Amino acid sequence: MIIGIDLGTTNSVCAVWKEGKAQLIPNRFDEYMTPSVVSIEKSGQIHVGQTAKTRAAQYPKESVKSFKRYMGTDKTYKIHSGLYTPVELSSLIIKRLIEDAEKFLGDKITEAIISVPAYFNNIQRNATKQAAELAGLKVDKLINEPTAAAIAYGLQDKPEFTDFMIVDLGGGTFDVSIMEYFDGVLEVKASGGDNFLGGEDFTHVLIDLYLSKAGIKATK
Repeated sequence: MIIGIDLGTTNSVCAVWKEGKAQLIPNRFDEYMTPSVVSIEKSGQIHVGQTAKTRAAQYPKESVKSFKRYMGTDKTYKIHSGLYTPVELSSLIIKRLIEDAEKFLGDKITEAIISVPAYFNNIQRNATKQAAELAGLKVDKLINEPTAAAIAYGLQDKPEFTDFMIVDLGGGTFDVSIMEYFDGVLEVKASGGDNFLGGEDFTHVLIDLYLSKAGIKATK
């Protein structure tokens, strides 16, 4: 069986095409979004998703999030005596999505279509594929996030030779893409944005502002 995966900076989600439409797949907590967070105990036990997010508040040095921003780079995260790459951490998120999807669907998941930012270069796209392959999946296709959004909102049913602007404000990025629909094809004509101007960054600004007004010195 093949599923669709949105591997996000803050949260990840998966869906399956069923009965003529896309159906979101709930995780083990009966929620559609799984936090893109990994936490590893000294014993080696790995926590992924909501449990990792909860644990991160008490054990921040054992927990990692927002690693999607560094896909395709040499950045590593040190947790205890181990070093983990964004690809390895992303594979843990994908593996958790697969486990929950298989339990919900009652079927084996072998392939996936994964959405990626339109600005992702070949190195970043290959890194995303590697993460899925580490999780035991064959990547059938990578689809640009603006294209996925356009299809989800039925823009392919609009009159041909129409231009659209897709605004994507995510947890880690703020992107704007210009798309054109012609001859049955949705094509990204131009895309630009900042992968350090998302919800996570807004949160940090608000925290810094509060600490400054409260006269509290921030600790890094």
